Amino acid sequence: MRSRGFTLVEIMIVVAIVAILGAVALPSYRSSVQKSQRAEARGVLLETAQFMQRFYSQNDRYDQDRTGAAVAIPGPLATVPKGVTPTVGANYVVSFSGSPTVAGFTVQAVPQGAMASDACGTLSLDNVGRRDRTGTSTSVSDCWK
Repeated sequence: MRSRGFTLVEIMIVVAIVAILGAVALPSYRSSVQKSQRAEARGVLLETAQFMQRFYSQNDRYDQDRTGAAVAIPGPLATVPKGVTPTVGANYVVSFSGSPTVAGFTVQAVPQGAMASDACGTLSLDNVGRRDRTGTSTSVSDCWK
């Protein structure tokens, strides 16, 4: 009488195949997740720049309003994803790079947590639309596409 089932060799072959597929798929998956989170950060930077342009059209300067109060990035735009606590769950924290001046500003998205190892590093955008990044292994156009 012959028993049915899998031999140890057959199970080990299946385990090896699954391990190889996992080793190939996991880095690709992580790269895709980082790319989507970077895209979200770019979107928030663009929204923040739009906020600053509206602020300028109302106050004729970027650094303070007509009463002399300093400009501040609105709370929902300060983190990516929007509205999370900067220390818990934020992939990026959005802030000014330096202080805004009468005639200009630069906003930046600084990677946090799982995104801290992103090849693009800190993404930045200024009042004339110049885009930049601090990471050196990826071009500006690749980080901003």
